Amino acid sequence: MSCNILQKSIEHLKGLSLRKAHLFNTELKLHTYEDLLSFYPKGYIHLPTLKNISELSKNNNNDFVQILGEITNIEEINYKKRKIWIARLEDQTGFIELVWFQKTNFLKNVKKNITIIVYGKIKCFQEKIQIIHPNIQYLEKNYSIYPVYSIPSNLKKKGINNSFIINLLKNLIEESKNDIDEFFFQEFLEKKLMSRKKALIQIHFPESLDSLLQAQYSLKFEELFLLKLFFLSRKKAASSQPFPKLGKNFHNFYKHSLPFTLTEEQKKVLKEIWNDLKKPIQMNRLLQGEVGCGKTIIAILSMLIALDNGFQSCLMAPTEVLAIQHFFSIKKMFSTIGIKIALLTSSTSDSIRKCLYHEIFTGKISILIGTHALIQEKVQFKNLGLAIIDEEQRFGVEQRAKIWKKEDKFPHILIMTATPIPRTLAKIIYHDLNISIIKELPLGRKSVKTIHFWSKNRDRAFEIVKNQISKGRQVYIIYPTINTSLKKKNMNLMRGYQEIKEKFKNLENRIGILHGEMNFQEKNIQMSRFLRGETKIMIATTVIEVGVDVPNASVILIENANFFGLSQLHQLRGRVGRGIHQSYCILITDQKISIEGLFRIKKMCETNEGLEIAKEDLKLRGGGDLIGTQQSGKNYFRIVNLIKDYKLIKDVFPIAQNFFHKNPDFLKNTKNIFYKYYKMNGKFKK
Repeated sequence: MSCNILQKSIEHLKGLSLRKAHLFNTELKLHTYEDLLSFYPKGYIHLPTLKNISELSKNNNNDFVQILGEITNIEEINYKKRKIWIARLEDQTGFIELVWFQKTNFLKNVKKNITIIVYGKIKCFQEKIQIIHPNIQYLEKNYSIYPVYSIPSNLKKKGINNSFIINLLKNLIEESKNDIDEFFFQEFLEKKLMSRKKALIQIHFPESLDSLLQAQYSLKFEELFLLKLFFLSRKKAASSQPFPKLGKNFHNFYKHSLPFTLTEEQKKVLKEIWNDLKKPIQMNRLLQGEVGCGKTIIAILSMLIALDNGFQSCLMAPTEVLAIQHFFSIKKMFSTIGIKIALLTSSTSDSIRKCLYHEIFTGKISILIGTHALIQEKVQFKNLGLAIIDEEQRFGVEQRAKIWKKEDKFPHILIMTATPIPRTLAKIIYHDLNISIIKELPLGRKSVKTIHFWSKNRDRAFEIVKNQISKGRQVYIIYPTINTSLKKKNMNLMRGYQEIKEKFKNLENRIGILHGEMNFQEKNIQMSRFLRGETKIMIATTVIEVGVDVPNASVILIENANFFGLSQLHQLRGRVGRGIHQSYCILITDQKISIEGLFRIKKMCETNEGLEIAKEDLKLRGGGDLIGTQQSGKNYFRIVNLIKDYKLIKDVFPIAQNFFHKNPDFLKNTKNIFYKYYKMNGKFKK
């Protein structure tokens, strides 16, 4: 696109006042002509598929329908001491009533004999067919395919409705259509792509279903093509130090200190990692595997490869409990080979911290283990070559990035998790993050049984708890909040703690409590008691989501489980099933539960596989921002759907890859296209 008209502020656009332009900026994040042109419809109404009024009957009660017709009469009546507005909607086959119990903008501005599209649920009242509070779209032109835009309700109240957007886009296209430049070369257009100008017009005002589909295909192709070029150019720029050899530290540990024989899958994963480490390009690999599958030993061996090549490593854990656990277990394994490792957390004293900073900077410390304290500016490595992030879903994107911004050359990155977050899974799908998977569980380990109970059947759930305690096992009971939501039963940990003490009076002082507002010392006391088996029931929030390894714990009961995301539920389930005993994850919900909430519960009961859970979480929550920092939520893409367009991704990416190899500097020479495309909301910086 050229840099002139399409970069103008939308406040200059015909039909848009300064007040409404401000709403477009703040509510829709649309600032320029180009932004508005890329504000694609969320869907379309295909007029030939609309129902005739004569086709409707009492049998359609509660059905959602779309009807094209004209308002021929509106009256205001008093019914049971309240005002009601009833409009008569007619087409060539009959009429129905539209009913409002409060006055709307439509009623204030409606004109008779104007064609509209009505969408709503059919109701039958006194032998009449009605639609209560219908959605209305004005139809000023007899389109065969009518675009529908996603507009927040607060903007609709201020006159920014679908018809308003359509009129703006008409004005915009009329003013700027000669300034829409072509992006692709002729060779791409021969791949059944529309010209960019035609595609942008047809996406808003399609002449036919075929032209709409072709416009969507062309714009998706462009979006994916640019994304792949971005990933490839970034990967080319992300050079790292290669680790070509396996030295004495690796071999000594592998032969004499390895606590168990590696499984075939672990050997395969280790080989994949070393193949990456041998290259002068930054490794960016995810190691996914269920709890207890042996991810940590792979991390240790990877750090030894870095050490044998003269580089430091760090391992960042999300909680102090988990960092300490890693530190002592790794220190014990390294005791015979004399490798200096250190621990850095928020609880590290100032005097020790000062000494650590010096030893990290001079290279005396080979391996640093810690929490987010590792990303502080005062932590400067001599030559960091490998950064490992454990349970990565607990770190923000910016937190993770701070690790590899510490060096002139990027350190290799290994991410470990049982459940990838949606953004990470999206990056795997888009080939920017390689993945290794360990599926094998340790010998004798049994899959956790996940059971759902409605809250009215809570007593049945507690029978399982009592049975497991009688066998000598331990139990977690999880609540969504600490002391908020007091009106909501079984949401509140403090209230739940009192109820559990009443229910299990025989346990006396063997019920513990753990939550995020406790200081580290209090948490440590509670966890130590649970680890020693002195505490039988641990009442907690999601603070136990990671870093708690108690093989004797066989039940985790989660109250109001529908308040948690899929990945979080799976992480919580990972706290049990760590020993040889059969373990249970019990999910309790009210019967008033959303369809999405019920789907999450159903999926948890159906599968124990973390990658499958993450795929479903991706569908529910979106892929997040693949270039910026958003963890999940609405996709960054303007038109691509992460799941539905997977086949197109597989088609486009090889084409983009071949193009990049022939034209590695293409993006540098096309800045006015590329930077505008990815600079939305400041997400991409030069």
